[in-house]
Amino acid sequence: MVSTILANLEGCQERVLAGRLHFNSPKEQSLQLRYDLDMQAFGIPGLSFMTRYAKGWDADYSNANSVYMRRGADGAPLQDQKRWERDIEAKYVIQSGSLKDMSLRVRQATTRATDFESDLDEVRLIVEYPLQLL
Repeated sequence: MVSTILANLEGCQERVLAGRLHFNSPKEQSLQLRYDLDMQAFGIPGLSFMTRYAKGWDADYSNANSVYMRRGADGAPLQDQKRWERDIEAKYVIQSGSLKDMSLRVRQATTRATDFESDLDEVRLIVEYPLQLL
């Protein structure tokens, strides 16, 4: 994940990928703001925090193919769709011992959208353990 501000402007091929939503619908414009804080600078190695907000607007399915088509209750293609996602995360990477480099993350995610996505509120516990195969 890129740790800077990204904009998916019309004609640009970059995709903004947040935690759950992809923000790449037809004609959709999007913006993501993200802030990372490494607590090592404050004397706590291995602990970090991240918060991210992404917003998409102007999604228009008028000319979408059958794979991407989204229709409203009246059967018409959806237009002017909007959505946003907010993620807040705390992560700790074990610094030594037999579990060195294993990380534990707690992420709270919230998404809201007009007609084409369901709303979501969730908390995830993510465990990562790196394996050296070769």
